Amino acid sequence: MSNTLLRSTVHSPSTLRGPFSPAFYRSDMLSAETSQADKWLVQERSSLSSPEKSHLESSAFTFGQAPETYDVVCTQGTVMRTPCGNGMLNLHRDGRFWHFPGGIIAHPDLKPQMVQWLKKFSEQQRQTVLVYSVCDHELDEYRRAGYAINKFGEEPIIDLTSLSWKGSAYEWVRRQTNYCIRAGLEVIEVSDSQTQLELASQLDEIHDDDLSDRVYSKPLKLLEGEFNSRSLHRRRLFVARNRETHRIEGFLSTSPMINGKSWAFETYRKRRTAPRGTIPFLFRAVMDIMQGEGVEQASLCVVPGRGVQSDQTIHTDKRIRWLLETWYKRLNFMFNTAGQDFFKSRFRPQYQNRSICVYPQNTLGSFSSFLKTAGALRPNLRNLVRHLVRGGKHSAHHD
Repeated sequence: MSNTLLRSTVHSPSTLRGPFSPAFYRSDMLSAETSQADKWLVQERSSLSSPEKSHLESSAFTFGQAPETYDVVCTQGTVMRTPCGNGMLNLHRDGRFWHFPGGIIAHPDLKPQMVQWLKKFSEQQRQTVLVYSVCDHELDEYRRAGYAINKFGEEPIIDLTSLSWKGSAYEWVRRQTNYCIRAGLEVIEVSDSQTQLELASQLDEIHDDDLSDRVYSKPLKLLEGEFNSRSLHRRRLFVARNRETHRIEGFLSTSPMINGKSWAFETYRKRRTAPRGTIPFLFRAVMDIMQGEGVEQASLCVVPGRGVQSDQTIHTDKRIRWLLETWYKRLNFMFNTAGQDFFKSRFRPQYQNRSICVYPQNTLGSFSSFLKTAGALRPNLRNLVRHLVRGGKHSAHHD
């Protein structure tokens, strides 16, 4: 693929500013030039023009391959763009550590150049870049570029083309479904934007109620999708409500991946007083709806730390592997990672590896920055003590 992908093929350099600035055309771009153009290279998403926002949304929808990729459209924050404007990353900056959840957002043919571009940026600016949720088939590009690579976890994937809910393997799901039907629940999709706005306050109430007794009262960034009830765009919203009173007991927000061929079950919350089985009932109903539409896959989102002990490649940083394994096996009372994994396993998924690629190298500083940026260093201390007192048992949000 030609290097012109990182250049504009539409505009004249002499008449342009921002990401098409002549400074970006030279492969030997100096650090000073980068700093001067930094406000164009890195921008607050709220400052993008309408055409730029539209391009960002369509790119995330079409090329997003990770459950959290579409967050760049629906939340406030910073976006980093290539000189041509056709490659984008969701940026969380913490000093000299630049975190990119959701991976590279670009046409597959552009990604190898972007891997090299990020490497050069890291070298020139002396920043550490961390790219999350990288698929196995993309790792060779990062490996050739000299990135440090660690398996980060595994993503449960449901193949909707062959899903039937039959047999003993799905007995638990059927039981939860039947219980909710007897309790008078139904699942509907809320697709009208005005109705979504009218429900926003109620959804926020349910969201906060579900998290109120957790060790983390807010979703962890970099790991979990951020839910903005007033900015869904092409996210789909499903609610479980009482058939007679229409009281909403729980909801599920799904994010598009791979041009709508796959949808990530990213944000799911319920009232603490909701009937038992509300979330699995939502999952099954929405999978059935999407299966009928011809959707190929449903992602249940990455389980951090799952299966990292099996990563014995020579490129693996043993320190990071040990930290992630500890996260998964020993800190369930804080992060409920093993609990989430058990719940998701009820739907009998296949698992795909997800990796984190770091340049120039992993350090304890980069892992500490990950914890800080994710919000893992800011637990709800009252809830943490409560969980410790009762023996680390975590209230399962899927009951």
